[in-house]
Amino acid sequence: MRKVRNIAIAALIGVGGLYLVSMGSAKPLAPGLRVGVLVSDSGELGFAGSIQRAAARLAVSDLVDQRSSVKVELSFVDVGSTESDYARAFAKLKALRSDVILAPIESDSASSLVDFNTKNPVPIIAPSSLQDDLGISSTKPWFFRLATSPSQDSYALSEFISKSKPESTLIVSSSLDSSRAQMKSIAFGLAMSGQRAQTMNIKDAKAIAKIRPEALVLLSMEESLSFFTALEGWVEQVPQVYLVPSNLADYSLYPWAGSLKGALALSPRTDIEPGFKSDLAKALGNQAILGPRGTGVLALGQRTYDAVKLAAEARLKAKKDSPEELRVAISMALKGGMKVFNKQGFFELREYSVSRYGSSGTFNQSSIYRPN
Repeated sequence: MRKVRNIAIAALIGVGGLYLVSMGSAKPLAPGLRVGVLVSDSGELGFAGSIQRAAARLAVSDLVDQRSSVKVELSFVDVGSTESDYARAFAKLKALRSDVILAPIESDSASSLVDFNTKNPVPIIAPSSLQDDLGISSTKPWFFRLATSPSQDSYALSEFISKSKPESTLIVSSSLDSSRAQMKSIAFGLAMSGQRAQTMNIKDAKAIAKIRPEALVLLSMEESLSFFTALEGWVEQVPQVYLVPSNLADYSLYPWAGSLKGALALSPRTDIEPGFKSDLAKALGNQAILGPRGTGVLALGQRTYDAVKLAAEARLKAKKDSPEELRVAISMALKGGMKVFNKQGFFELREYSVSRYGSSGTFNQSSIYRPN
């Protein structure tokens, strides 16, 4: 009797299998994509975690609404703030068998995580600006950036300055490594364009005051205040002043504010999709991000959103369900018919807002600049 029953069950399973096969041939199962998102839920950047989560979920929701044939599964892991945290975070995403990972938004943690992703690497997409050298040695790209790097921004500024052909440019920087790196990149970019540039430390105010450049590039943060205070009259005599995003601020309360009239700055620009602002504000329950101070929040959110959708599109184009095929598909991603990434995985579609200072010590966007 038991033997007859087992045969009957086997027959039912066989019939069911045939039914599933026939259904499968009529409507293939949607390919799956496991996206691991390394979020900042703690530490100095702890505010960003909620933005990353909300934006990633909005992307998945929109993929469902658009009837995408890719089924995306999200996993969120706090990247932490120590080397052991980074190791645990990446190990967890590996255990979850993530097909693609969204990188941390801070360079040190991203650099450390690169060390854990060397053998048949999982493709990683970075939604924020990270330092250029993250220790990636592979000749085939697997680390993809949706934001420009510091060197790209520096070269863009040097190219922008070169278009006005100043006879002499003075680049003033602080002693910080990041500031000095910017100084070297801009000086190199100007030299490549045939422009002469001189570099000096921001603390050498007396020596700086003796120079009469046609263009001044200031690379500093807090020290800018003492620089402008000490050299107000000198700054007014410089035909063109250039600042960087870390120097962009409302200086209207300072007596030397008028000396910045006409000063220009380039800021990397993220194209925010129509409706995304309100969707993200609603998801976060925070309407304040719709104001001027919400620009950074919206940019991070948009790039996180874009990363998830880009990965889903790449999953459809990948010939096989493998890390290598997904890496290749991501490297070939297009937007508006143009490649999103260059051969090294750096962001190709660079675009900058040009800000100009008025006599009041405040600035406004005056135009858009797209490097060659």
